[in-house]
Amino acid sequence: MTNRIFLDRHGDLRSGWRIALFLLLFGILSTCLLGLLRFANVYVAMADRFALLISGLAASALMTRYVNHKQFTAIGLTMHPAMFKELGVGCLLGFLMMTGIVIIGMAGGYLAFASRGLGYGGAAAVTAESLVSCAAGALGEEVLFRGYVFQTLVQGVTFLPATLLSSAFFATAHLGNPSVTVFSLMNVALAGVLFAFAYMKTRSLWLPFGIHFTWNFSQSTLYGLPTSGFFIPEKTLILVSQEGPDWILGGNFGPEGGILATAALIIGIWYILKAPYLSVPEGIITLDSVEDLLVSAGAAGKAKT
Repeated sequence: MTNRIFLDRHGDLRSGWRIALFLLLFGILSTCLLGLLRFANVYVAMADRFALLISGLAASALMTRYVNHKQFTAIGLTMHPAMFKELGVGCLLGFLMMTGIVIIGMAGGYLAFASRGLGYGGAAAVTAESLVSCAAGALGEEVLFRGYVFQTLVQGVTFLPATLLSSAFFATAHLGNPSVTVFSLMNVALAGVLFAFAYMKTRSLWLPFGIHFTWNFSQSTLYGLPTSGFFIPEKTLILVSQEGPDWILGGNFGPEGGILATAALIIGIWYILKAPYLSVPEGIITLDSVEDLLVSAGAAGKAKT
């Protein structure tokens, strides 16, 4: 009876326990790394992002290796030829979605931009730092929310319930952000749905990471707008003034709190589902595939003969 609580009919640890174990490992690792940063008097957002990213990757590696008996890259980080297309499409899509929001905002008279006068050197420094910071933050969130936990949840409850649950958790993680509203949380959850569909369409994190990365980078650095309630003026390339009701462009929360972002996210989901060139590459190893196990079994059989 006890075995049935922990193990499924195949003798594998049940999905719920695997998720709990991952979260425990992530909690321990992230607490240790963040604690070391605080002990060293490091209070830098980029350092925190890398600490969370490293914790998520390490917890994923331990779980895939010792619980799932898989390659670490099975969480969606497989290096395959199509990854460059997926990453490129994702980066372009995220940029175009945010740029569309900005263009409509400007056309409606809600946004106006001015130069910060940074010069080439200043602009290059801001851009480089923001690229690294946004990449670390986006990849960390994708590993945590669309990586091991989400994929294990899909195995346990199927895709649509897993998407709704993970998107709700994704929104909940933003609950304490400045200037948060019910509408902005709904948009964050909708973004979680977009990223989940992007993963399932390719069984890879490269596409959702690309979208997430350039959405944040364009929003915060290129266009100088708040990102999920956070705004750091010295990390932007231009100055922006915003007018109009918050329900259009989100006010102090940023575009993610407005109706234009809702439209952009819905269009993004539709495009991902309809794009014929986005598909699962042949032979890709995922958490629920058996190709790598079959190869190992075959190699063992040859060794015996």
